[in-house]
Amino acid sequence: MDISFLRSRIIELGRLQGVDDTYTFFYDETNNVRRLYLTDCGLNVNQPNNFILAGIACRGVSHDSDFDSLFDSLKLQKTAKELKLHQIAKGSFLDMLKSKKLKQVLEWLDVQQYYIHYFNLNVLYWSIIDILDSIIGEANNPLFIRYHLQLKSDFYEIALLNSAEFLKKLADFNYPDVSKEKRDEFCLWTILLSEQHSDVLPVQRSKMLTDLLKTSLTLEELPYISGGHGKELIDDFLVYYLQKLYIFKNSRHIFDEEEHIEQLIAGFPMEYGIKPIMNHQFVKSHHCRGVQVSDVVAGFLGKYFNYLKDTNNEQLMLDLDSLTEYQLATFKALNRILTTSDETSRGFFTVVNTEAERQRHYFVCEKVGY
Repeated sequence: MDISFLRSRIIELGRLQGVDDTYTFFYDETNNVRRLYLTDCGLNVNQPNNFILAGIACRGVSHDSDFDSLFDSLKLQKTAKELKLHQIAKGSFLDMLKSKKLKQVLEWLDVQQYYIHYFNLNVLYWSIIDILDSIIGEANNPLFIRYHLQLKSDFYEIALLNSAEFLKKLADFNYPDVSKEKRDEFCLWTILLSEQHSDVLPVQRSKMLTDLLKTSLTLEELPYISGGHGKELIDDFLVYYLQKLYIFKNSRHIFDEEEHIEQLIAGFPMEYGIKPIMNHQFVKSHHCRGVQVSDVVAGFLGKYFNYLKDTNNEQLMLDLDSLTEYQLATFKALNRILTTSDETSRGFFTVVNTEAERQRHYFVCEKVGY
């Protein structure tokens, strides 16, 4: 597949800078559910945490010996074959901020001018926004297009008011393969859902969401709610593994060995013009310290982004006000790297989550500082 046009569009729309430079990316992941599907009781997983594909990156070429000073300072047990998050920090996100070794890792990355990159996906949000994308794409209404992120977040918010009942109804309709015979009934259900919970949202936002959902009854096609595999919400995350490879096509991408993902990527060859994109490799993590450090980064970011997803604004304020000086210093170290990474290339970050999650992240970064 020639990804030239797709790449240029993503770069243009995201105003991504620095993507043609040469970097070495290291990756690891956390909270990979592999597949997410509807069951009679809800979902096939108890708690669908945000999926995180993340790690570290540096300009040019990185060598294992570059990490010697970090590993020496951590003084890991001699029996440890490789660096893992549990050797560095344990517990909740707030507990991890107390870790001396985590602070060491973050400060070392900062001083050595390493960047952090991540893909942060709220899997349930991603699974249900196709309902709105179907309407927005077919209606072609400039107002809906402009406020698409707000509308999706508002729909997600009312869906989660009674997530068990919402997921059961999706399963009853065999979403995302709703039959033509049940399409209008499905649309009427989403409209009723919005109207019943109109008091949850500000008046204008509630009205816009309901208006959008009512538009579904006037459209000939709703492409994303039918034609899929019934009750299967996510079958893999291949699209997001591929995106970094072609956006940073001049860079080297090193992943922890994962046979399933390796086979998926191999089955989707990409070209830029007539030139094949062959810029990735899979390695055994115990042979690659960059991947090991990425295990720590991905795991820590997983705790952070799920903390933001699950914590309301009031509790967030209380937590931030109660941070110790040490926790704050660790947080600032993370924030410094994220800020430098963002200034270097916004392409380092890919986020698919709710408006509330994004706002909490921006608020926290601003309040904590660096």
